[in-house]
Amino acid sequence: MPENLAGVAESEMGSHTVPSLDPNLQTDTVAIQVKLCNLPPFHGIANQVLSLSADPDVDLRRLASVMEADPAFAAEVLFLANSSLFGFSSQMRVLRHAVAILGLDRIKALAVTVAMRAFLGMSGPMIRPCWRHSAATAIIAEQIASVFEISGERAYTVCLMHDVGRLGLIKSYTLDLARVLGAEYRDPEDLLLAEREAVCADHATAGSWLVKYWELPAEFGEICAAHHDPICLQDSPLLQTAKMACRVADVLGFAPVRYCSSAPFEQVVRLLPPHQQRKFPSEDELRKKIAERIQAFEG
Repeated sequence: MPENLAGVAESEMGSHTVPSLDPNLQTDTVAIQVKLCNLPPFHGIANQVLSLSADPDVDLRRLASVMEADPAFAAEVLFLANSSLFGFSSQMRVLRHAVAILGLDRIKALAVTVAMRAFLGMSGPMIRPCWRHSAATAIIAEQIASVFEISGERAYTVCLMHDVGRLGLIKSYTLDLARVLGAEYRDPEDLLLAEREAVCADHATAGSWLVKYWELPAEFGEICAAHHDPICLQDSPLLQTAKMACRVADVLGFAPVRYCSSAPFEQVVRLLPPHQQRKFPSEDELRKKIAERIQAFEG
């Protein structure tokens, strides 16, 4: 930890206001990247699945063979496919059968879920609320994807990783992030500022850098970098979905930190044009769907 950050951690638990840092201090940016480089790599099998599935005509048997090369990975994909997370009525006992039934987008979603669980390892008191926020955001994104006319599985897959930068910073700067996440904030922008003041990078920047380092598809980096930006009709439908899902997750009680106040669900939905508001699921519908599925992440 650089010397000019030595006093930052001590001030975070009570008030997160800390002295400003020189924005041109490039050595801190380099240090952040080096620490992120030391994190466990994104799961190689999941990366291959994402790469192969970029081709919509990929042979699903080949996709199954890639996953079967890692029996533990294949077993967990099959376990999740049969869990309440995706809610299929029939049991699938063979991975190739599951791949054929579920299809390309759902298999990508399962592969990224398994990879994220592996990346997290043993969850601690900081990891759990952040992971639950990511899971809730992904589930909400899947449920609201039709409002933005995109695939629910695609929305789920990308949104599950929208906060991977925060998880990476927790693993790289545990003490600093413990103090940041233990404080209370006015809004997400206030939290981003606290992260930058503590470790010279916020989780949006760290996430976009990480997924680029892991050579994941570009849309993952866009979602990591911009999911806290204001909702804009000029955004891609996927980015609009991610921004809304993240906000709704906070409103429904899955915020990764404590906020002083939270906008009502109806106020968040009113950020959308009227024709999209009319198609948006109700608060009760979303709460029920999250409750049904969130336990599968923690099994």
